[in-house]
Amino acid sequence: MKLLVKFFYMSLLGLGFLQMGRAQEKKADFTNYLFVYFSNNSPDGEQVRYAVSKDGVNYRALKNGGAVLGSDSIALKKGIRDPHILRGEDGKTFYMVLTDMRSSEGWQSNDGIILLTSQDLVHWKHKAIDFPTRFPKLKGFDKDNLHAVWAPQTIWDAKKKKYMVYYTIGRHDWEYAVGDGSQPYFKLFYSYANKDFTDLTEPKLLFDFGSAAIDGDIVYDKKNKSYVLFFKDEGLSTINNGFKTKNGVMRATSSKLTGPYQTEYKHLHKTSAIVEGSSVFQKINSDEYILMYDCYAEGYYQFCTSTDLKSFEFLKNTDTKGNFTPRHGSVIQITDAELARLERTFE
Repeated sequence: MKLLVKFFYMSLLGLGFLQMGRAQEKKADFTNYLFVYFSNNSPDGEQVRYAVSKDGVNYRALKNGGAVLGSDSIALKKGIRDPHILRGEDGKTFYMVLTDMRSSEGWQSNDGIILLTSQDLVHWKHKAIDFPTRFPKLKGFDKDNLHAVWAPQTIWDAKKKKYMVYYTIGRHDWEYAVGDGSQPYFKLFYSYANKDFTDLTEPKLLFDFGSAAIDGDIVYDKKNKSYVLFFKDEGLSTINNGFKTKNGVMRATSSKLTGPYQTEYKHLHKTSAIVEGSSVFQKINSDEYILMYDCYAEGYYQFCTSTDLKSFEFLKNTDTKGNFTPRHGSVIQITDAELARLERTFE
């Protein structure tokens, strides 16, 4: 009997070490970074592009900077912006969400987003969601009033066991006066995707900054067991809760994914340039995070680092030139095998 008990505990111990080894192996499998982005405001630029990196800061564009996924095949507007990519909880399914928009039609001409899934980062299934059509009875979301559904992102809700998609909403009936001008009022909303990632639940308010806010990016802070929402204060400078807005990166925190979020009234970016499209990702095999954002008027992406998701230090400005001209995008970690597949397909 003692031998059987000893064998049982040794088996459990061995299984524990095996699982630990597999977890460490899985973590060590990631060796490169994939940056998914669009490149400029032209019809050709508003398509999905890929770049890869060893360090998360210096990138090499695939396909010589050309599109890897044509907007004509996935977007109602035949143009996309702001791609966000996420590796799913199963480790092998990829989710991408994009703004369905062609900027040449105007900055207040967009009312939908695109949902995509893939098993190999090459072939994608898609579904375009036009909000006025999908939610015809939702007050204020009709075509005449809704003018922006921007910068969607996806995060796994561990409690609900569902993927939450959150995005910026702009409506004409929310506009407010700033000086002699009028400022569109942008707020952040969220929905839950269905199992097939082809549909969304009715939009609900996620975050109202008190003035215009766009480009939400949520990261879970494991150390403090809280959600950190990075966002951009947008538009004409105004006074918000005693704070002067100036088109910069800020953060808000919450104990729950869907809020409420408490704003920290300070800017995080390390430049005097106007920035947008902030995105945070964790470094491979590290507790360090990288915050990147698009300094689009200055021609570079700025990268900063942090170990607490609160205090950031300047790391590097990466010029956007040649065949690498990224605008608002996102980054994930990938394996050697995934990198090799992308290079075979797009080099």
